[in-house]
Amino acid sequence: MPKLKTNRGAAKRFRATASGFKCRRSFRNHILTKKATKLKRKLRANVQVDESDLKSVSRMLPYATKKAAKRRRHYRAKDKSSQSMTYVVKGVNHAKS
Repeated sequence: MPKLKTNRGAAKRFRATASGFKCRRSFRNHILTKKATKLKRKLRANVQVDESDLKSVSRMLPYATKKAAKRRRHYRAKDKSSQSMTYVVKGVNHAKS
């Protein structure tokens, strides 16, 4: 099967996370003088891509979704291994929680 091309515009706008994709909020580029400080502060934060757009974004970034799936598996395995760890300090068993 041939390699899939990544949409370069989408690669600059979206980042894959373990639970989907994140992107910048809109309305923060220009004409900021009439916008309230509180609104501009809220627009700083990134936001998760909506469920309705998730399919199209994942199609534009085929390898990002594979990396995110790999990352999810890594963190799940890490969580499972850290829950069952025990260690000994001066002869007393301590279970790590």
